[in-house]
Amino acid sequence: MRMGDVLACLRGWHPALASAELAALLPDAVLTVTPCPRWVRVDQSTVSARTGALAVAAGLQAFLLHGETLAWTGEPAPLLDAVAAYLERHPVDGTVRVQAWRQDQRIPGVSTSALAASIGELMVGRGWDVDLHNANHVLALVADGPTATLAFGWMEGGGPAPFEHRARQATQRPFFKPVSLDPKLARLVVNLAGGPVGRGPVVDPMTGTGGFVIEASLSGRAVLGLDIHSEMVAGATANLAWAHDGDVPANASIRRGDATRIEDVLPEGWHGEVAGFVLDPPYGRNSHGTQGAMPLLVNTLASARRTVKPNGAFVLILPVEPMGERLNGDVPFDEAVQPLHGDWSDLLSLIRKEGWQPVHAHVERVHRSLSRLILLARCAPQG
Repeated sequence: MRMGDVLACLRGWHPALASAELAALLPDAVLTVTPCPRWVRVDQSTVSARTGALAVAAGLQAFLLHGETLAWTGEPAPLLDAVAAYLERHPVDGTVRVQAWRQDQRIPGVSTSALAASIGELMVGRGWDVDLHNANHVLALVADGPTATLAFGWMEGGGPAPFEHRARQATQRPFFKPVSLDPKLARLVVNLAGGPVGRGPVVDPMTGTGGFVIEASLSGRAVLGLDIHSEMVAGATANLAWAHDGDVPANASIRRGDATRIEDVLPEGWHGEVAGFVLDPPYGRNSHGTQGAMPLLVNTLASARRTVKPNGAFVLILPVEPMGERLNGDVPFDEAVQPLHGDWSDLLSLIRKEGWQPVHAHVERVHRSLSRLILLARCAPQG
């Protein structure tokens, strides 16, 4: 068993990406990986920073205050003893309840509902007021099947409630293209690039149908989407208004503009203040004048570098040959990645040459013949 400051519980769809998102949203915290990839130890964080992360994250379920973990032994007694000791060390005022859920597969022989009921009895035995519907404090009990481990602690956040995105799926929008990203991934990428809300605006230089702009605006960020095609600007603007119940919000705009000359269309006061850029280029077709894919990307990176704030970020999404499931780790930069367009080592060299330092890359499976690489880079210090 291990104790600490806060234990972050991540959603199960891609723990490695969720962990990277957590690091971006809590840049001042110290994160420590645990044997369970869906739990990350968080030290030196503040309540306000965690609240902000919970409000916008796609891959974060909850924080467990002074969260503890315990390997399942086959009997409930060790867990109940550990929870009783935890309640003694960390008492609360007001009504309480227990919320239990499991991550991934079940732990054989474990009923989280039965364990939650037993913990509720412990609370009643302490004379605490249990309210199953509107408690002031919720004790979370989380079971992780692959590691046969349990975690518990007073909870910040909504627990296993899903990231609400189905109503915003691309197929539901008034302007639809089949290549549109899932809103869940779009939100995560925006958070990777932008960091905590309030750090600065986010720019999508090739906005397409506006998925990144929608997610950034819904999270309260100032955001600008650019596209060189008037049709896409009109369609993305319609999608943005649709996502906000008919009105384009004041914090977001979509303009016709050249991704290689971002500075020409930035709003006043944004030069040198952009927190991050998100880019899902339309590879494989002539979509930006006469430039090919690599020159277009290089010139976009150069333009972004001229307008980003110190330590600002750039997240690039690339279609690559199938790489399998990589849900619990990143992709080493020396791995033989095979982009559908261009050469991986040449691409990394070009990114660095334009003043960006690759930080990490993750892969997501699209289907059996295609994967998607999500690469985060930060602006390298001048000189």
